[in-house]
Amino acid sequence: MNAVDDDAHRDFLNRYYRWSRPIYDLTRKYYLLGRDRTLRALAAEPWRGLVEIGPGTGRNLVALRRLRPDAVLGGVEACDAMLALARTRLPDARLVHGFAESAPYADLLGVPVERVLFSYSLSMIQDPDGALRQARAQVAPGGSVVVVDFGDLRGLPRPAADALTRWLRTFHVAPLQASWLTERGASLTWGPGRYYVVATFPSTASRAA
Repeated sequence: MNAVDDDAHRDFLNRYYRWSRPIYDLTRKYYLLGRDRTLRALAAEPWRGLVEIGPGTGRNLVALRRLRPDAVLGGVEACDAMLALARTRLPDARLVHGFAESAPYADLLGVPVERVLFSYSLSMIQDPDGALRQARAQVAPGGSVVVVDFGDLRGLPRPAADALTRWLRTFHVAPLQASWLTERGASLTWGPGRYYVVATFPSTASRAA
């Protein structure tokens, strides 16, 4: 996106989320599935620094802080309204405004960023390819990018899958397709009915000589 597009998208996000942010987590609780399982799995892995892309209210980072009090946590958020709320909930996290496709965050934490997390955000980003490329380049060599998001729904009855897809479009959400993920080198774990997918991508950053 260019500067004009960035400004327009920033304004849209602030209008969209300004009034919903106090109840956002409650309204998403029942259909953003697989998040807590993914967070528990992440917490069990050997890393110190993690950046979430699109942390929203900070809900996932708060959960990770409870699971991993030793971790250094950060986030890149495009919506000022959400960023302000997340900062109040987790004042020790390093949270900055930025767009997933272009924000430089490899040095955000002061320690290597060994994990980058997209939790139900990649399917909403205007340029998911750009966001994923940036994440894989920013995460430290040997680290990984972890995505939990809407899957391709192929295990659901066709009428239910079609209705859900139409409903998600009203929120500017495009479920992630298996072929798109595997072509980009992901290893995949599916939730029931392929409602959600957990995709893990290796870093593309070069090790220092």
